[in-house]
Amino acid sequence: MGQFDALFRPLKIKHLTIRNRIVSTSHSEVYGENGMPTERFCAYHAEKAKGGIGMTMCGGSSSVSIDSPTSWWNSLNVADDRIIPHFQKLSDAVHAHGAAIMIQLTHMGRRSRSDGQHWPNLLSPSGLREQVHRANCKIIEVEDIERIIRDFGQAVRRVKEGGLDGAELSAAHQQLIDQFWSPLTNQRTDGYGGSFENRMHFGIEVLEEIRRVVGDDFIVGMRMCGDEFHDGAMDNPEMIRIARFYAESGLIDFVNVMGSGADTYALSANLVPAMAYPPQPFLYLACSIKAEIDLPVIHAQNIKDPVSAARIIEEGQVDLVGMTRAHIADPHLVNKIREDKVDQIRQCVGANYCINRMYS
Repeated sequence: MGQFDALFRPLKIKHLTIRNRIVSTSHSEVYGENGMPTERFCAYHAEKAKGGIGMTMCGGSSSVSIDSPTSWWNSLNVADDRIIPHFQKLSDAVHAHGAAIMIQLTHMGRRSRSDGQHWPNLLSPSGLREQVHRANCKIIEVEDIERIIRDFGQAVRRVKEGGLDGAELSAAHQQLIDQFWSPLTNQRTDGYGGSFENRMHFGIEVLEEIRRVVGDDFIVGMRMCGDEFHDGAMDNPEMIRIARFYAESGLIDFVNVMGSGADTYALSANLVPAMAYPPQPFLYLACSIKAEIDLPVIHAQNIKDPVSAARIIEEGQVDLVGMTRAHIADPHLVNKIREDKVDQIRQCVGANYCINRMYS
């Protein structure tokens, strides 16, 4: 194995030992049905576990609240206790093959479609529409903020009771938490807007509620971007400051860093870099944050071959490499690396038919 040894060093986060450094990051499987994971959903993640992956993250943008619609891309509804037995089947299926499993939770805020479910109003910090989804949204009121904070706590409780190993909060893709962070989307004048500390307030209250409900032993992380690439928005130094702020709070256990905002079509293209992009185009953003915090850092986005992945881990650039589309192409990628069958890996070429099917 030799050159790939770094990929097979276990990593411990709290009580959880992840057997190797390769993960599949959260994304929209489009296999949910009525907000619940199906047999196909479970089989999809179990196959990656069987193929040797260290950890698979499921349920990209899984909803914690009724007013964050899920149906238009079949994501999961974690706002209902009915999902707990489904989680138990999912976690058992993945754990049976030695892998860890977590889920991404979010409230989409304005980043959704008003026709996605029977819900009259989307919410955002200041009522500003997004260019991509273009839905009208109302200014979120304090009573709704307080309700959604409670919803996050209850959603993580369901994840814990379902036997999953942890939860990742999405503060990337311009969803509700990072809508509060950004001065472009947060123009409030109350305690949730204005100063840096006020703009961080919502996310901190969410994490405090989660810890109140599930305690300090359950693993909770956060996904964030390293630079919004917008004039007047949050640049890399600002995102480093935010990462440091949350890391020093003691409320999170890992950070998953990606590149780019997502509220225009051009920026959305950065989220899943296609074949025209260079390899690992946003790795430098993850490295800049890892250098400033004392938490494990995950990074995905165009890490498609084991040689690059091993180099990234060997050099300590990040702690876990996300090879997400690479696992869509070949869920047995890790075992093939371990068995010196790298030449038999079915490689992702970045054609992005996977994400195209989600939107078609």
